[in-house]
Amino acid sequence: MSGSPDTALTPPIARDAPGDAGRPSNSRVALVTGGSRGIGRAIALGLADRGYRVAVAARTEAEPPADAPYARHASGTIHDTARRITERGGTAIAIRCDLTSAKDIEALVRTTLDCFGSIDALVLNAGVDCESPVPELDIDVLDRALAINVRAPLLVAKFALPAMIARESGSIVAVSSGAAGGYRPGRVGYSMTKIALERMCLSLAEEVRPHGIAVNALRPGRIDTWMNRRGDWPGTGHIPLEEPDAVVPGALWLVEQTASTFTGQVVDRADFGRTWGPRE
Repeated sequence: MSGSPDTALTPPIARDAPGDAGRPSNSRVALVTGGSRGIGRAIALGLADRGYRVAVAARTEAEPPADAPYARHASGTIHDTARRITERGGTAIAIRCDLTSAKDIEALVRTTLDCFGSIDALVLNAGVDCESPVPELDIDVLDRALAINVRAPLLVAKFALPAMIARESGSIVAVSSGAAGGYRPGRVGYSMTKIALERMCLSLAEEVRPHGIAVNALRPGRIDTWMNRRGDWPGTGHIPLEEPDAVVPGALWLVEQTASTFTGQVVDRADFGRTWGPRE
C-alpha cells in the first residue's frame, strides 16, 4: 500500500523534542526519494552510515527479471535498501510512493513523521528520462517526466516544510543533471525538467532562508546507473562513467548545510572540494 512503511523494518521510534536543531546526526532523519537503486540507494546508505535514520521512498518493491536489460543496474528495491541499512546497524523504513500522486507524496511525508517524529533532510533524487526529438515526443512520457522531475520534488518539499520550519532548521538537496546546463540531442524535454528543478531550488532557498533551511541542487555527472545505460546520450561518451558512490561525499556535505553556511547553489559533483565543499 502506498504511503505505508515496511513494518518489519520499522524499529521502535523515540521522538525528538521540537526545536532541537543542534542535535547529533544519530537522531536526525533523512527522506530519500528514488532510494531503491543507483544514486538514491548510495546516498541513503551513506546517510545511514553517517548516523541518520532514513526513510527510503520509491515505487520499486520487486526485483526485475534476471534477463531484463541492464539487470545489474535495474536491480534494487526500497526493501533491499532498508535491509542493507539495518544490516549495517542503521535505522530505516521503506515506504512505497508513486511520485505522480499528490496523495501518495503527502502520505510519504506523514508516514516518515509518524515513524521518526521529524524530518531534517530531503534528498530529492527520483527522476525519469524523456528521450525523443521534439516532433516525435510522446506527450504521456513528457507529462510523466514533468510530474516526477519537477512537480514531485516541489510537493515533497511542500508537505515536509512545515515540520522543518517549526524546527527552524533543515536541508533540501535535489539531484539535477548536467543536461540542465547545455544541449543534449534528443533531451529537450528532459533538460527542461532539470532546469526547472534547479530554478525551483534557487527560489525556494530564498523563501526558506529566514527559517535556517538550506536548499541546493547537485549535478552528479555521468554516473553508471540504469538511466545512463538504457538511454542514448550523444556527446557524453568521452566522459567516464563513475559508480553511484562517487556522488555520496558531496551529497552528504550538502545535506549538513544550513541557510547560513551554504544555500541557493547549483553545484557540479566533479567540483566538490575545489569550488565548493570542505576546503583544506
